[in-house]
Amino acid sequence: MLFSKHKIALAILDVLIIVAGFNLGFWYVFGSGFYKAAGPYPAYYVPSIVLAVIIFLSVFQLAGLYKYQAITNPLHQIQSLLQCYTKVLAVFIVIIFFSKTEYIADSRLTIGLAFLLSFLLMLAFRTIMVPRIYFFLVSRGKLQKKTLILGAGEHGEMVCRYLKMNPRSYFRIIGFCDDDFQKGGNLVEGFPVLGTSYDLESLVQRHRIKEVIIAINSIEKSVMLDLIDRCKKAGLVIHVVSNLYENVNERLEAEEFGGLRTYRIVSGEVGILRLTCKRLMDAVGSAFLIAVLLPLFLVIAWAIKRDSKGPVFYKSEVVGKGGQPFLSYKFRSMYVKDDKRTLPQTKQVGNALEDRGKRHIEFMKNFIQGNSGGESYLKNENRITKVGRILRKYSLDELPQLINVFRGEMSLVGPRFCTATEFGFYKPWHKRRFRVKPGMTGLWQVRARSDVSYDDMVILDLYYIENWSLFFDLEILLRTIPVVLYGKGSRIEKVKEKSLAEKIEEMERSTPQRNSS
Repeated sequence: MLFSKHKIALAILDVLIIVAGFNLGFWYVFGSGFYKAAGPYPAYYVPSIVLAVIIFLSVFQLAGLYKYQAITNPLHQIQSLLQCYTKVLAVFIVIIFFSKTEYIADSRLTIGLAFLLSFLLMLAFRTIMVPRIYFFLVSRGKLQKKTLILGAGEHGEMVCRYLKMNPRSYFRIIGFCDDDFQKGGNLVEGFPVLGTSYDLESLVQRHRIKEVIIAINSIEKSVMLDLIDRCKKAGLVIHVVSNLYENVNERLEAEEFGGLRTYRIVSGEVGILRLTCKRLMDAVGSAFLIAVLLPLFLVIAWAIKRDSKGPVFYKSEVVGKGGQPFLSYKFRSMYVKDDKRTLPQTKQVGNALEDRGKRHIEFMKNFIQGNSGGESYLKNENRITKVGRILRKYSLDELPQLINVFRGEMSLVGPRFCTATEFGFYKPWHKRRFRVKPGMTGLWQVRARSDVSYDDMVILDLYYIENWSLFFDLEILLRTIPVVLYGKGSRIEKVKEKSLAEKIEEMERSTPQRNSS
């Protein structure tokens, strides 16, 4: 919760400390008489402190200094405070310099002294007084959070036993949740197994659960993703305490509660400011690319019309954000149905086309649901034009989607859209990729292309959604350029089923950690 009671109290304390530190610094320079003749504080005293307070609170919030684990870890607290004060000092100096105020006259001494004194006061209060208050409130049950442990097996039992032995834990265990019906009603470490994961929503409401700890040794990927979604919808804070975190594609933050190492799932919700920035980048970027690539558009249009009869553009209804349909644009890369070169002119033409469509639908159904691998019949598709083969190999047929981006139906970077027919074959957790607008390019297109299963494609899309940032978008756009130039993994190549473990490992090594804002 962004404005919980403990955060508000801690923020108020921070404000008092910052004001006290700046007040001491100003007093020494202007009021004490030690530096120069004593006199009244200058007119810029109040606005400078207000500015400092605003910057400090913003930086502290972004650095996570209002989280429970930050309070209980003195070493982490010292390191974070040093980093935060350095950042705030840099921002403060830049603002003061460009404001052209009288502050410049005594800036080095007043700024340096004010920041130094407030830092020393903050360090003393944050590392000595605040932890003592926190542990006192925890011992009295004032800051404890009602917590449900998902998994009543050996690992869940161990986690519960550890938390019981740790008086400084703010987790107040209410009970367990386990899908083994035989454990229902049993006691584990003195706490009842309240039900199964299917009872999660009712258990949360009945017992007013605030947080959950996932302590399950093994679980299917789809079940895990569905469980996380349901916990999110219930408004729960989710902690993962097992090797299971390696299989979670959400953004994770490492935490430590009295020696217990956990990973908290960070909400991937994007704020209005970041959404506005992304839309602005899409609008400006698509307009720029359309203007620059207009000559190429004209050349492609000429080549398509010269190569075969039919329209330049191919329009199709696809599924986008929120499962809503829209009309996407592509350069036509196939012969139209009545073209003589489509199929041999026999009475079976209509039946052949229908059979071809059925085989394609069956292939996509098996591919999406993971029932078969193999090779798509599109590799030898005789309906693809000569120009179309070149367009598809280098993904040039998708350039008109810049129109969709400019209209706001798509984004430059995002998950891949699908047809309504393909949407009907989706597993429930696959549909999580439609929480954002589809993109012309995406993470799986530049990191995997056709070399992974459909489940892995979706996982890469979900990883992108949970770790989105403007810099991540720029990185993917830059990586798209060589992929397009070399035509690697195009749709008419072989579709292979293979593990994504090596690609995920490579992705984690080369992609910097994204922080929420």
